[in-house]
Amino acid sequence: MPGLFENTNPDHLRKIFEATDIRRVPMTGIVSGYHTLPFTLVGPNDESDAADAPKNPGSLKLTGKISVSPKLVVSISPNDERFAEIFPESEPFMDRSLVGRMFSFSTAYRRNHRIRNENLSVEAYPDPSLDLLEKVMTEIQRGEIINMGVIWCPQPRFYPISLERFISAVVVRELG
Repeated sequence: MPGLFENTNPDHLRKIFEATDIRRVPMTGIVSGYHTLPFTLVGPNDESDAADAPKNPGSLKLTGKISVSPKLVVSISPNDERFAEIFPESEPFMDRSLVGRMFSFSTAYRRNHRIRNENLSVEAYPDPSLDLLEKVMTEIQRGEIINMGVIWCPQPRFYPISLERFISAVVVRELG
C-alpha cells in the first residue's frame, strides 16, 4: 500500500510535535488533584490528499480525556507501551503508521507515568481550523471551564504526538 509508512520518519514526527500549539493548559492538573485531563484538539481536516478534494476541507475537532496515574509508575516490562495501547480507538482514526510505534514520553528519562486516553470523539466541521479553535476557546472561557486543555495539531491523524506534547507541558509545569 503506497504511502502507508511515509510519515513515520522521526523528522516528520518531530515537526508535528514542534508545530503543535498548546493553546491552553488546564489550570488544575496532576499534582493539584486532577488525574484526568480533558482536552479538545483542533486541526485541519487532512482526510483526503486526492486531486478532487475540496480546497478547504474544513477542520476536525477531537475531544477526550487523558488519565494520568496519581503516582509515578516504573514499568518492570522491558517493552514499552505502543500508541495503540495508550490511545485505543473504537473506530480507527489514528494514522496507521503510529499504531505500532512506541510511546516515548519526553520526560520519561526521569519519571514514568501510567497514561490512558478515554472517550475519544472525532467531529468534522466546515470552518477552517483556526476559526474553530477560536470558537472552542471562546466556549471554554464563557463556560469558565478550568480543567480543559486546548491543542492545535497540524495533522490530526497524528494526534497522539500532539497529546504527548500536551502531557509533557502539564508534567513539566507541575513536576518540572
